[in-house]
Amino acid sequence: MVALIKRLATRSGLTALLLAYALVFGLILWTLAQLAEVSGGYGILDFEFGYTPGRVSELLTSYGPKGMALYARIQILDLFNPALYSLIAAVFVLLVWQGRAPGWVCLLPLLAGLGDYAENATLFLIVQAFPDLPTGLVQFSSLLSQIKIALLGVGMAPLVAGLVAWGWRKSRQGRP
Repeated sequence: MVALIKRLATRSGLTALLLAYALVFGLILWTLAQLAEVSGGYGILDFEFGYTPGRVSELLTSYGPKGMALYARIQILDLFNPALYSLIAAVFVLLVWQGRAPGWVCLLPLLAGLGDYAENATLFLIVQAFPDLPTGLVQFSSLLSQIKIALLGVGMAPLVAGLVAWGWRKSRQGRP
């Protein structure tokens, strides 16, 4: 996996990732705007830090048939989103830590993508079961939502630390 990230850490590789991400996330945002319009301002569970069966029922009920079709589109786009954002972050981690940290450090952002995929799988199952909501599945999905956010923090920590270290080095180079 480190070898793949190294191959993507080129101008053309990073450009392709960024363009693909802009397209996918742009389509997600466009569809989210349509969903908010149809549902009376409701968003998606993916952006919430945990949820209850009551919240899931309220949200999915607000969608109606048209909103459920829009949410299905978001779920399809979300097959690509975690891979793209976590690979982009992994490439940046590799670039800011190259030669100063073990190669595996660039793999940490992939944890966020894995957490996101786990949550997405449970959300797909919840939507398939709706209007019946298996309480255990909703609770597990809610837990995965919280784990996803924690893994995002773990995955982005080396990027933030690397950027701070890079800025510190740059600022020290200009001093006598």
